[in-house]
Amino acid sequence: LTKNKDKIIVNANDKSNIAEAFRLLRSNADFITSNHKGQSRTVFVTSTIGKEGKSFIAINLAASYALSGKKVLLIGTDLRAPKILNYLNLEERKGLTNYIAEGDSRLSELIFNAPNFNTFDILPSGPIPPNPAELLLSPKIKELFEFAKSNYDYVIVDTAPVGLVVDTLLIAEHADATIFVARANYL
Repeated sequence: LTKNKDKIIVNANDKSNIAEAFRLLRSNADFITSNHKGQSRTVFVTSTIGKEGKSFIAINLAASYALSGKKVLLIGTDLRAPKILNYLNLEERKGLTNYIAEGDSRLSELIFNAPNFNTFDILPSGPIPPNPAELLLSPKIKELFEFAKSNYDYVIVDTAPVGLVVDTLLIAEHADATIFVARANYL
């Protein structure tokens, strides 16, 4: 993790070690999903417990794909402890929970463009619901991933930690690959 206030640390023409590490992660994810040539790829980012860097890695992996010219959607599915908007210093807004719980919410109204990027969109988690696991069992989740795969080259999913709650396992069927984050001297 970085002590830098700005959580998007991957920038165009950046030759730093951490930017190269995200390029390497991007290449490895591409290798793992190479059987999806010409198709959208969905990559989940998870960990065992919170505070291991899932959101940080998901955000920067999405930025790395966007900088390579790909159209990317970052989805916040950690409905219990969402971090994406906070990390990007953005105000709270509607998101995934609204899409699932409110019958009239449309994805096109909830997805927004990441600051300073042309091909990097975000669907935040939205307000913390009282029943995250039940929401993730909704048939609207399948609709979400169908929409995402038909409109984006890459779908990066910031998930809940698998060691604490069942949430990520409920939607795991939609992943083409999973990046498992383990923080040194923490787990």
